[in-house]
Parts: sequence; C-alpha cells; structure tokens
Amino acid sequence: MQLQIDVSSVKSTIFLELLNVFKKDNMINDYRVIDHEKSAYDHEVLNDLSMLGDTLRDAKNGLGHRTSTTVTIQNV
Repeated sequence: MQLQIDVSSVKSTIFLELLNVFKKDNMINDYRVIDHEKSAYDHEVLNDLSMLGDTLRDAKNGLGHRTSTTVTIQNV
C-alpha cells in the first residue's frame, strides 16, 4: 500500500520523527520523501489516470472494441 501526504514545512520535522517511530515499531516498511517537482513521466501517469473515468464510462456505453484479454491484479 502506498500513501502520499502533503505536509507543511513547519510540521515536517515532527512528521518525519513520527514516521521513524512507525518504522522502528515495524508499523511501516519504509518511506521516502519526494519533492514537489514532477517529471515528464509523472505528468504522463497523472494524465493517464485522469482519463480512466472517461475510458470506463465509454466502455460501459459500448464504445471501443471487446478483446479476449483478461487482466488479474493480485497482491498490489
């Protein structure tokens, strides 16, 4: 499972200490701090995700074409 939280810079030190406590107690496996800069890949992924709703609605309304491909997602 992945969780993304936006923390203000004022509270970031306290939050990082809390994450360290969770990691020491084996409540979380690991964490990483990422900056606000988004790469071209990030923009591409976010754009693709934003289109999922339209794609599902179109598929429900019979648009597109049916294939025999089945996707099974396990242990995500």
